[in-house]
Order: sequence, then C-alpha cells, then structure tokens
Amino acid sequence: MENSKKQSLIERYGKVNVIITLLCVIFLIINSVIVSESALNQLASNKYLAYILNFLAGCEGKLGTIGSMSNAKVFGDGEWWRLFLHMYLHAGVLHMLFNVLALLFVGKVVEKKIGSLPYLLLYHVIAIVNAIIMCLIFPNSTSVGASAGIFGMIGIVCVMKWKKDTVCNEMLKRGELIYIIVFSVLSLLLGLESFVTHLVAFVFGLVAGLLMQKKATME
Repeated sequence: MENSKKQSLIERYGKVNVIITLLCVIFLIINSVIVSESALNQLASNKYLAYILNFLAGCEGKLGTIGSMSNAKVFGDGEWWRLFLHMYLHAGVLHMLFNVLALLFVGKVVEKKIGSLPYLLLYHVIAIVNAIIMCLIFPNSTSVGASAGIFGMIGIVCVMKWKKDTVCNEMLKRGELIYIIVFSVLSLLLGLESFVTHLVAFVFGLVAGLLMQKKATME
C-alpha cells in the first residue's frame, strides 16, 4: 500500500520533479540544524527559539554560507558550485514551501511533455544561466532559492497553455493554475531585483517553450 502511494506521487508529479523537491526540503533541514553559535545568538537569546526562527525565516546555516550565490564568491573567489547549490537552498520554510508548490505544479507538466532527462537539464540550465546574469546585474546581492528555475518552467507552461497543449490541459488543474498566477504576481512585486530575476528566467522559459512547440510542429 505504501509503495503504491509513493509510485502514484512520482507518476503524478514526475520523477525528477519529486527529487528536486525532496532535495530542497533536505537542504532546508540541514541548513536549519547545522548553524554556528554566533548565528543563533544573533537570532535569539534562547537557543531553541533561535533554531525555530532560523527554520521559519532564516538563512543562517553553514550550508547557506557555502552555497548562497553572490558575484564576489562566484566570480571573485571562483566558487562556481554556488551557481548550482543556491537553487536548492531557501531562506526559511515559508520561502521553500511557496517555491516547492509552484515547482510541483508547473514542473510536472514540463517533465511529462519533454521527459525526465531533458527536463532535468533544461531546469538547471535556465537556473544557472539566470544566476550568472543576475550576478552581473546585481553584483552586491546574495541570493538563494529555486524561483529562477521555476519561472523558467512557468514560461514554458504559458506557451503550452497558449498553444492549447493537450498535456498541459490534462495535467494542470484550475486550482494549481490560480496558485501559479498568484505566486508569479507576488514574486514579481518583491522588489527590483526579484522582478528582474524572475522576468529574465520567465523570458528564457518562453523562448524554450516556443522552440519546443516549433520542434513539435516539424515532427
């Protein structure tokens, strides 16, 4: 019974999509637990309260220290792994939950459409290229989160929805679509850096979606 539930979850949301989601959850837990004493003291005088605050809305863990993305660390110190690692880190559980829900909803559509391996590559390529561009545009910022990859997938789904793609119409439920719209609007309103970051990733997704549709018509 338990195995069938796990299988149905993978079938519903996609193998790679579920793995990416689980990694986001695991990394958040690790980043919330492995925290320096000085960082905890800055959050609260009570150690247990500090752990709770860090889990809810903090990014003070040691994993975040070695994985968050910034121009100085990536281009200055040559720590290129941050371009990959930052997309699995989040500033607290709320940040992670909002992103993970959006990823599950749009990611399942794209993975079903193009397959697990192409989805895996496309998701990470969009997120990494977007991260490099953001490092250049906002050299003094530090960021974590999966939202760039998610907005890339949203762009692809928008093209699929526009073209009335059968896979998209069958898999994307009305409630999920409403959530994605609300998520997108709120994410774009968080400030200039957030707006530019998400918009650029969204444009990448639109281009990828149009290329996918062009390829499909040629076959």
